[in-house]
Amino acid sequence: MRETEELFVHMDWLITSLLKLSRLDAGIVVFQCERIEVNALVCTALRPLLIPMELRDINLQIDVPKGMMIQGDSGWLSEAIQNILKNCLDSAGEHGKIEIVCTDNPLFAEIAIHDSGAGFEKEDLPCLFDRFYRGKSANATGYGIGLALCKMIINRQGGTITAKNHPQGGAIFTIRFPK
Repeated sequence: MRETEELFVHMDWLITSLLKLSRLDAGIVVFQCERIEVNALVCTALRPLLIPMELRDINLQIDVPKGMMIQGDSGWLSEAIQNILKNCLDSAGEHGKIEIVCTDNPLFAEIAIHDSGAGFEKEDLPCLFDRFYRGKSANATGYGIGLALCKMIINRQGGTITAKNHPQGGAIFTIRFPK
């Protein structure tokens, strides 16, 4: 029974994500642009993941400068960040670490999310944000939609997102919004 319930949850997420991608493709999404406090944005994205993180004994570290602001739609951006955090949670595994470090300078605001997982295969890096792409070490429950959706949400609001292997191990996702 529980497996059936989990399957329905995954199917609901898949259908919802595909509809969101379609709406973004069609250009019918109207972003509600506002000044967003980055700390509040990160906390909103983290909230639904705190219990799963606790159950997996994830060491979560957050460093956001006080008063750091960006311009965008908080609902959509929260969803994008949450999706990245879900990927990091899956990658970090039991007793792993997720670090969120935000920096603010005159040119851009940056949100960097680093996990202690295995990182990416070199050949996967150019395709990570492609729709339906699943890397060699992809989670069997993944559909290859989440990161594509993140990129669309962030790019459509004037931001950029990159992913690479962190020099000290794991993956790092970097989101930037120009000032």
